[in-house]
Amino acid sequence: MHRARWFEFIRRPLALLAGATLLVAADASAQSAAATSAGGAGSPARTVDGRVRIPVSRGGDSTGMGAAANVWVTLHRVGKDSAGPIDSVRSDAGGRYRFRYTPFGAGEAVYFASTTYSGIAYFTAPLRVAAASGADTEITVFDTTSRTFPLSVKGRHFIVSKADSNEMRTVVEVFELSNDSVRTLVASEATGAAPTWSVAIPAAAVDVRANEGEISPDAFAAQNGRVSVFAPIAPGVKQVAFSYKLPASSFPLRVRSESPVVVFEVLVEEPQSFVRGQGFTAVDPVALEGRNFRRFLAQDLKADAELVVEVPAGATPGRNLYIAGLLVAVGLLMMLALTRSMQRAAAKRGVVAPSLRPAEPTVPLADRLAQEIAALDAIYARQESPSDAVTAAYEARRAELKAALAQALAEAPAGR
Repeated sequence: MHRARWFEFIRRPLALLAGATLLVAADASAQSAAATSAGGAGSPARTVDGRVRIPVSRGGDSTGMGAAANVWVTLHRVGKDSAGPIDSVRSDAGGRYRFRYTPFGAGEAVYFASTTYSGIAYFTAPLRVAAASGADTEITVFDTTSRTFPLSVKGRHFIVSKADSNEMRTVVEVFELSNDSVRTLVASEATGAAPTWSVAIPAAAVDVRANEGEISPDAFAAQNGRVSVFAPIAPGVKQVAFSYKLPASSFPLRVRSESPVVVFEVLVEEPQSFVRGQGFTAVDPVALEGRNFRRFLAQDLKADAELVVEVPAGATPGRNLYIAGLLVAVGLLMMLALTRSMQRAAAKRGVVAPSLRPAEPTVPLADRLAQEIAALDAIYARQESPSDAVTAAYEARRAELKAALAQALAEAPAGR
């Protein structure tokens, strides 16, 4: 099973995870017996040493984080043969927790830890080593607020396919939304409450649906010319992806940014296509799975900026856009590269550049580079079957970040 597979399970309703916490002790003994019958008796034991953190107003560390004490942390296993919690423990006064477990069953099963805080579930990365610790086992939780506030748009990707045999074009929109606060934004349970995020879509859009992203379709709504999200949005970057169909007569299509956008990318599946708008520049086209896309980029777009997507009339009918996840991967890699470039340029001028993660005070360069590597790995991990082009882009970018990290560590002051 691909390493990104575990995301499919954590997007399912999380009530089971929260409700199962008190039953885990009994489950653990049953799972241990299952290990023997599944041929896992000879597997070496593993350990998980982690901590649960929460932003605090005083008494925290250099990043403003303190311990989240006395919260339940649950260890989960997800495999083709079975899936569920296998152990549970409360964090101590320092927010620390520890598990010792023996892998069992299918060898490709994924293990990870989670906790639920203020009704919101938070997860670690997959636990892949025998003695997991450090960043891989750290869980950061947040207080919640239903008092809505703007989310910044780090990236927006607008992907337009060829017209199909019914003269309809599939449009995929992908947003990287950043909650730059220290609270998880949640929608109020009151009738008619505002969503956590919303954006306009063309009035002629039909068949609007949520795509592979980090938002459950159950928390997604489309009506009155807008897409609305009611899912909790924790601090950091969250991806929202959706698609719809437009009649060919909707083009040329006017698109408004609504809010500022750090990087705006448009991909159009015809060489004769064009994007007009202040700041947009044609860059090298991309070829994905045998399909060619013209590519246009703009940076630091202001609120209410407008662009026009022009496509050729009477285009040859083509297939609907069926590989949005792959295109998203390329777009995200592009965004990481551009953001890193902006940070370098800003560093030379002595100013702070926009980041893909919420700013943390006095975070060393080496730590920021390590965070970017982790973010890049997470983006790549979401691709079920990445193409050679996406894999090459990922590996090249990761090598560049690793080289920069090695240099930063070498130049760091002694005693860090």
